[in-house]
Amino acid sequence: MTNPPEIQAPSTPKNWAELGLSSPLIDQLLASGYHHPTPVQAEAIPLALDGRDLLASAQTGTGKTAAFVLPLVERFAGKEGTFCLILSPTREIALQTHAVVEQFGRSRGLRSAPLIGGVDYKVDEAALRGYPQFLVATPGRLCDHLERGNIWLEFIRVVVLDEADRMLDMGFADQLSKIMRECPEDRQTLLFSATFPKTVEVLARKILHDPARVAIGKTSATAATVTQRLKFVREESKNSELLHLIDQEKGSIIVFVRSKDRATRLWRALHSRGIYDANTIHSDKRQSDREQALNEFREGKCRILIATDVAGRGIHVDDVAHVVNYDIPLEAEDYVHRIGRTGRKGASGQATSFATGADRGLLRDIERLLGHPIDPEARPPEPRAEGGSSDRSSGRPTGRHNRGHRRGPSQN
Repeated sequence: MTNPPEIQAPSTPKNWAELGLSSPLIDQLLASGYHHPTPVQAEAIPLALDGRDLLASAQTGTGKTAAFVLPLVERFAGKEGTFCLILSPTREIALQTHAVVEQFGRSRGLRSAPLIGGVDYKVDEAALRGYPQFLVATPGRLCDHLERGNIWLEFIRVVVLDEADRMLDMGFADQLSKIMRECPEDRQTLLFSATFPKTVEVLARKILHDPARVAIGKTSATAATVTQRLKFVREESKNSELLHLIDQEKGSIIVFVRSKDRATRLWRALHSRGIYDANTIHSDKRQSDREQALNEFREGKCRILIATDVAGRGIHVDDVAHVVNYDIPLEAEDYVHRIGRTGRKGASGQATSFATGADRGLLRDIERLLGHPIDPEARPPEPRAEGGSSDRSSGRPTGRHNRGHRRGPSQN
């Protein structure tokens, strides 16, 4: 893959009519309250309608889902057969994408089948017998269906990889390779990602043909509307610091932790202190429980949501007031994704990170990715001893040398 032409965001958003969308779809967008396209939508939609392969990057919360759903709805309205495959990193993201397809495609005669873990295979098989135009799937579940002989992908015309960086970070590289081999070589491929580490660039070179590239801002950027704070604390002080923050913050809060067990322990600690409007979301919970927790958080019935990185990637709620990094993420890109849960669609948000002395290497990685310090306040002095530093709370070495140990699909 040669270096694709990079298309920068326009200074002002275009209107829907300029993008090549039909009047019925525009009327539906306006009736749904979407009066103007976002920059990524304004740049990606015409290219997707033209059949171009696309490599698109934009901050989270900028409307990437509609940027690929709308042109596909336009192209395949009224056609019979399964044409579009959308791959999502998590069940929650797949269900949200499925909902967007249904929202704009149902009136045009388009159907979508979500294929995700935690659902009886008979449900999937019944949906597939209806030959839906869209398949919205997690890689693992789709590969299960391929192995069972339930699905053939030779008729797929468009493949979308949504949040490709997260799928690779979750260990889905082999599954993605298998899926792409099953799809026709003359397909159109749209790859969307919030960040572009080297692994994503390598994947793009393998699966994209002469793509255009849409880059909306820095791929490592965080929303300008998010105020970031860094607090150095002792490990044993994190609970009290979080309780103080919960008392001060009146809005909704997402608390990110490193593991499922840590999420459960923190929930119990909050519950023991009389905080009953908290819940957890992680991959050990049944799909129905995860959906219920997310819906209650979205509806304001639950104010505090404790999440791991994998499950937390599916939290698309527009009015989250505060994101707390109870644990500093082990991968720098995860910091960008985590705090992108707040400050969405131009709203203001807060992000507070609790760091211990053992997190210095991880913080250096994050700040190198961001291109600036998280917080300008004074920090504790660096230790004099060189090398051998490790994160005692996680048992993992800090700094760049942990990059080779990527999380597998089942860890979070």
